[in-house]
Amino acid sequence: MHPQLGYSTYIYRLKGRIQIYMEASELPELHGEPTQCEKVGEAMPDIAGYGVLIGFSVQAFISLVLSIWAFFLTKFGRLQVQGEEGTAQRANEKKRLGFVTEILMVGNDLQMITGLALIGTTLAHGKEIDLYHLHLVYDTVSFVGVSNAAALVCWTFMRAKSLKSRSHHKIFPAYWTGRFRVSYAFAVLFLGLTIFLEVRLDEWSLTAEEAGYCYITTGLAVPGADHPTADKAYVATTAIWLLLVMFGSLFASVKFRKPLLLLSALQFPVHLYMMIKLRLENYPYLEGEDENRWDFGQTTAIILLAVTVAQLIHQGIEYVKFESALKKYGPSYALAQKEELSEVPSVVEQGLRQIQEAKRNASSVRLERSSETSRQEESHELIENPQHRA
Repeated sequence: MHPQLGYSTYIYRLKGRIQIYMEASELPELHGEPTQCEKVGEAMPDIAGYGVLIGFSVQAFISLVLSIWAFFLTKFGRLQVQGEEGTAQRANEKKRLGFVTEILMVGNDLQMITGLALIGTTLAHGKEIDLYHLHLVYDTVSFVGVSNAAALVCWTFMRAKSLKSRSHHKIFPAYWTGRFRVSYAFAVLFLGLTIFLEVRLDEWSLTAEEAGYCYITTGLAVPGADHPTADKAYVATTAIWLLLVMFGSLFASVKFRKPLLLLSALQFPVHLYMMIKLRLENYPYLEGEDENRWDFGQTTAIILLAVTVAQLIHQGIEYVKFESALKKYGPSYALAQKEELSEVPSVVEQGLRQIQEAKRNASSVRLERSSETSRQEESHELIENPQHRA
């Protein structure tokens, strides 16, 4: 006891210190629930690797830049096919529209195929995939919808100015081309992924014994936001927004092309931010192998991106060559080229046609071999039995 303090004062201060110590010791029991996710899940390089994320985001960026360039920064969005049939003016205008259409569709077919594959792989995993990677897949495949909407807005607009669809489907002749069918399939699978993510978010838990029922939300929502309510609202809003833009690009009138392009472009920075922030915040807490390890999935995504860039350069060079030849040989140069802007099949259709052609070739080869074998057997029988010649 301090000599200058009274006994009562000393006891009072001692009781205060004991009370503070007891309150501090009780804090872990009163606030035992963690404030952020501690068990995010295991690393999955095929889904969240740098190669996959860069491949999808850069291809979407290319489609948006080309679309904005064509409709807002150049005269191509205002091109009209006004010349008479068979004239040099009409041939030149249709040739230009054909080049611009092909440039705008660069990478769209490849990205749609990879997007369908990524959604199918994710849904096949079911509950084995954790919430963090499921949310990351959602933002990644949203880039496919963004670029597809931008590309199809331009593609349908250019074709509407050049010629009508040549589809021979009896029920939906204008909306049953190859690219339309692939877009329908992607929209259905994307809707299924959205519903699956919404259902899985209902299982959100910071205290679950198993990993994968939560993720770190720093920077993804306002501080103090209720999870998973905020996450479900984000997914529902962006999914409805994207599906409306996609179907608008397929069925809306060409006069809505610029608003649809703007609505599509506005989604790109939203999903890009969510993808980057989600990965940066959760990557350090993953278990298992390094998620930055390059394997088949990441390498494939980068190779497809390289193919897209190569096609873009090729189409750009062909367009420059055409304009140079037009200046050198005059307006009649385009008449010597293929005049009609034919329906260019998608990558899926090309693959299916090649398979069908290979089957027909194989069948014809088998028939030829069968007939040749029959002739050989008949000749052999005639040689062995000369009496049958008569």
